[in-house]
Amino acid sequence: KGIDREFYLLFSIFDENDSWYLNKNIEAFTGDPSKVDENDADFKESNKMHAVNGYLYGNLPGLTMCKNDKVSWHLIGLGSHYDMHGVHFQGNTIDLRGTTRDGLALFPHLSGTALMQPDRVGTFKVVCRTFDHFVGGMKHFYEVSSCHNTTRAQQQYRAMRLYYIAAEEVEWDYASNKSSAPKIYNISSNEERYSKQKTLVGMGCAHSEGDTLKHFTKLALKAALIISIVCLNLGPLLHAEVGDSVLIVFKNKASRPYSISAHGVEEVAALGKIVLSVSGEINTYRWNVPERSGPGKTDPNCITWVYYSTANFVK
Repeated sequence: KGIDREFYLLFSIFDENDSWYLNKNIEAFTGDPSKVDENDADFKESNKMHAVNGYLYGNLPGLTMCKNDKVSWHLIGLGSHYDMHGVHFQGNTIDLRGTTRDGLALFPHLSGTALMQPDRVGTFKVVCRTFDHFVGGMKHFYEVSSCHNTTRAQQQYRAMRLYYIAAEEVEWDYASNKSSAPKIYNISSNEERYSKQKTLVGMGCAHSEGDTLKHFTKLALKAALIISIVCLNLGPLLHAEVGDSVLIVFKNKASRPYSISAHGVEEVAALGKIVLSVSGEINTYRWNVPERSGPGKTDPNCITWVYYSTANFVK
């Protein structure tokens, strides 16, 4: 009741290595079936289909709606422990049990319902943002058309908030002073090997007896650097209110192209494409903050949205 469009999306990895027709497919679609090794790891991986309703790589049909329609998305997870999905809707936010979001976590044999009222015309992505699933084809499009719904007044944006952000490449050393290492590992300052234990475990790496502490420390520092890049090196916190526009002056001081894009807001982009900033270039990006970007009924007074470069999502 009160819903204009309703969609059911099943997210699952279909393992065609278990198909009854595997041998027939090998005979029909390979040049020389005798050279196919069914136990080869790459061959097995190629037969795992990361699908939504059985479709891959943007081929899922029928996800069409009108602007301002009330849309209900029923999302279903099915499969094994590999089927942990981060479903993300580009371009519009969703109401998830009274909270404002643009995605949700979906686990095997669980389901969820999200409500959406799209306020933008265009073609947008609905994807699983688990990297392996995203690369494997779990990404599709939904289309919002103007149709006949033109009665709602266009939202006006009042305040303009201006921020200056730069992308820089910085190399971090999390243990520049290594004088404490001998105390931590209970060895003398001149001793490189640790022979009292069979293994040294740190930062997710285990090193068997005979590995040098120096080598272990380098690997641990490398792991710490990777973790910091992925999880900890966040940009500045930007503040805005519903009805504001945010203007980002972005300078790319790094060695490769970057952009700046945000979840949950309305991105004003030429021809619907986010501009990439090459090394040394300065570009301006504008985000509008419509009512749908604000807190839901059960949200706190303020909610946060992430922003990052979309130059290469997987990297």
